[in-house]
Amino acid sequence: MPNFLTWLRRRPERLRPGAVLLAAVLAAGACSAPQGADAGAAKQPLTDVLGRKVEVPVPAKRILLDGARMLYTTALLDKEDPLRGIVGLPNDLEQNDPDSWQQYRKAFPGLDRIQRTGQVYDGSFSVEAALRLRPDVFVISAANFKAAQDSGVVDKLDRVGVPTVVVDYFENPLGNTVPSVRLMGKLTGRTARADAFAAYYQSAIDRVRSRLDNAHQPPTPTFLWRAPGYFDCCSSFAKSNLAKIVTFAGGANLADDVLKTRQGTVSPETVLSRNPDVVIATGADWAPGTPAKAGSFVSLGYAEKPEDAKAQLQSIVQKQAGFPQLKAVREHRTYAAWHHFYDSPYNFLAVEWFAKWLHPDLFQDVDPDATIRELHAKFLPVPYQGTFWTELP
Repeated sequence: MPNFLTWLRRRPERLRPGAVLLAAVLAAGACSAPQGADAGAAKQPLTDVLGRKVEVPVPAKRILLDGARMLYTTALLDKEDPLRGIVGLPNDLEQNDPDSWQQYRKAFPGLDRIQRTGQVYDGSFSVEAALRLRPDVFVISAANFKAAQDSGVVDKLDRVGVPTVVVDYFENPLGNTVPSVRLMGKLTGRTARADAFAAYYQSAIDRVRSRLDNAHQPPTPTFLWRAPGYFDCCSSFAKSNLAKIVTFAGGANLADDVLKTRQGTVSPETVLSRNPDVVIATGADWAPGTPAKAGSFVSLGYAEKPEDAKAQLQSIVQKQAGFPQLKAVREHRTYAAWHHFYDSPYNFLAVEWFAKWLHPDLFQDVDPDATIRELHAKFLPVPYQGTFWTELP
């Protein structure tokens, strides 16, 4: 703390009301509570998924998260206490995956006591409020990093000794999941656990890829229908995120040569004219207050019943003009998968499901239902239950 106060005194031209407040907050924190980084963790150089060299106290005692969905990672690294060291996170899990939120609240009531922060992407994140939590490190998704840079969040944190580390499951899921889990393992001091999951993950996706490579089958024309009911028809990804998983699993993603951006809207007319062999929608149990209105989406997650999910998918397809005549619908090759595979280390399960749907003859022996149960038994602190995929009858 004295180093920060000295820094302020040496730079009077930079002093503003916000900086004065910041100094007061940090000085008060120094007197009233132990410091995370000063409690013994040595700084080590780390390289994040963007190739940035960052010096971080390892293991970090006080971790500020850019997204609550990073609990998907801390849970597999620490079954006993996935909240260990987390001092702040936003409310994105409560809004977008309330099923998982309730599972973890039940198992770890301390989740309710962790300070909620604002969101970087919408400008509600406050550096001053974040620093009251005395974080050792700020962990942010690559999808939000540019917004954090442009708004000055990264620089402001760096000036007071709080480094920012970037992880990614969103932009390049298959390339960055293993490095991201290993980074989180180093930050939390759970490197052996991170290595174990990385090996498990790599084995699963290598098994799919090697079989496809040996078979030399043509890619299956596929429409990836991003969160129907949350977005207007027909949102999708192109050459990023779940679109990369479609391609990896042996599909030709319809939006890749239609959209000029990584995510956007494909017109229903385009979907009908392309008439894909397979349609894969995504769904989740979004909370009230989000754009997803009850009855308009496929509800998937820990609290969902398989018969309800199947009926919801059928209803959504039937309501979309022309879709009942799609080849994928008529030939019973229309599916829905848990939306949050798109931003979590569990995306290898989407690889298995997509591969099985796109090339059923090659993957008759692959059982993603067994894999998701194994994931929970080996790595996660909550039991497997609910529904994470469905299909049209």
